[in-house]
Amino acid sequence: MLQIQGIHKSFGDQYLFHDAGCLIDAGEKVGIVGANGHGKSTLLRMILQELDPDQGAIAVSRGIRIGHLSQHLVFSKKTVLDEACTVLKEEDGFLPVFKAESMLMGLGFSEDQLHQPPQELSGGFQVRLNLAKALLEDPDLLLLDEPNNYLDIVSLRWLKDFLRKWRRTLLLVTHDREFMDAVTTHTLAVHRQKLRKFTGGTEKAWQQIYIEEEMHEKTRINSERKIAHEMRFVERFRAKARRASQAQSRLKQINKRERLDKLNEINAHFFFSVSKQSRQVGS
Repeated sequence: MLQIQGIHKSFGDQYLFHDAGCLIDAGEKVGIVGANGHGKSTLLRMILQELDPDQGAIAVSRGIRIGHLSQHLVFSKKTVLDEACTVLKEEDGFLPVFKAESMLMGLGFSEDQLHQPPQELSGGFQVRLNLAKALLEDPDLLLLDEPNNYLDIVSLRWLKDFLRKWRRTLLLVTHDREFMDAVTTHTLAVHRQKLRKFTGGTEKAWQQIYIEEEMHEKTRINSERKIAHEMRFVERFRAKARRASQAQSRLKQINKRERLDKLNEINAHFFFSVSKQSRQVGS
């Protein structure tokens, strides 16, 4: 469904992606995780073609409809309900207004708010209206970037249940780890300028990365110790005629050996700032 191949992306001196790629299959619900500022939202914007990768390609299967939570709060209809219905299609000769009503009520709108002009809503409820439109559109691939920022506990619970039951493909960015793990089937880590996809939740993904990086560092240290040992031999005998050729041979072997880079430190809990869900209705 979605194939990302060898993408590079930088902003000035900051490199977000270097030869990164992954494959998202139809029906997968994928939580995107990574340190703040490492490219999660940028990745979504490239998939939406709002940004272009510097190199590489992002390809979506033919006929796939992509939906997303828009941050552009521009509305054209007189009421909230009418605005929500703009993404619906005629079914059996009538517009299924009940779908829009149900969606809006689930996201915390009151009966009175359904008949208000969208422009009179608070900024938080305007975002909720865009979220309702994204869900009502029922796209093949849905991209949600922090959809729960403006939701209270009740509407957040409703959205969690909706996404659990939803049968299409989802890419989700959120700092709420509990919410992500409740609705996703896979985890996509944006880590060290690469993309790594794992089956299962965020804890499993992080543990796998931690194990791999711990093994990398142990291998690097052991290799550096061996090299240091060999170099002591070279330094000791390179000036002695009897063993100079042997020392020179070992030096060539050392120079040919692939050396692992030391990994820069990244906080072990870089994936999330876990939400306490202390939001207020009407935010």
